[in-house]
Amino acid sequence: MDINRLKQQVFVCCPFDLLLSKYLPRFLEEHMNPEIGLNAGVLDRFQWSSFKEVAGDLKKEGLSCTIHAPYTDLSMGAIDKKIRTISVERIKESLELAALFGARSVVCHTGFDRKHYYALRDRWVKNASESLAVLSDYASLFNVPIMIENVFELDPGIHTDIFDAISSPFLGFCLDIGHQMVFSKTGIGGWLKDLGDRLGQLHLHDNNGVHDDHLAIGEGIIDFEGLFSWLYEQGKSPILTLEPHKEEDVIPTLKGLARLLDTYPIISVG
Repeated sequence: MDINRLKQQVFVCCPFDLLLSKYLPRFLEEHMNPEIGLNAGVLDRFQWSSFKEVAGDLKKEGLSCTIHAPYTDLSMGAIDKKIRTISVERIKESLELAALFGARSVVCHTGFDRKHYYALRDRWVKNASESLAVLSDYASLFNVPIMIENVFELDPGIHTDIFDAISSPFLGFCLDIGHQMVFSKTGIGGWLKDLGDRLGQLHLHDNNGVHDDHLAIGEGIIDFEGLFSWLYEQGKSPILTLEPHKEEDVIPTLKGLARLLDTYPIISVG
């Protein structure tokens, strides 16, 4: 599969501050679509005009984007109501920026960590479902779906409970296969079985099963063949975001994805 054409069909992660200060010319030149990260105080450090300028540059080149909402310190189901309120407000701000950028989706973390909430799980899920119901309604105003990503969850239960409570078409699942490999005690088949019907996006990066290394596809031990064969058999075509954390791993990741798509053509690259 032609790499240059593939670049136009997928998204590559990049924090907004680095996009603005360093990588925007590269994205424009290579005609790559960014998944724009808003974490680490980005929402407070930059004015609306900065976001508008970057959005304009992307649109001039016919590029699209996705948004990764803030996640550090946030928790959709926090026991402390003030933390929940701040968490919801941050995702709302991300949705407003997504509308500015014409983004395909907004990815967010649930914020669930068993070490903190194991004794309060049911209460946490109830709180998170209420938070995400509010956010799904807000997302509908901008016609931008929210994709909740797996991170530290040991199994799909937290996500399935949330989806059982919320049937909104503006709330979907982002499978991060790297996180599933390192943090989950449930195999990829279990995640796909329980959440495949809500799957709207993939975060693709590799590791060796110990640390969340964000390596290029093929440099670790993740079974991408199994994932993509399932997607092909099920007729699934989710949004694809590449998440290598080193600049030099972007092209190898694209090449690894191209090889997978040659065998399992889940997207059309004309």
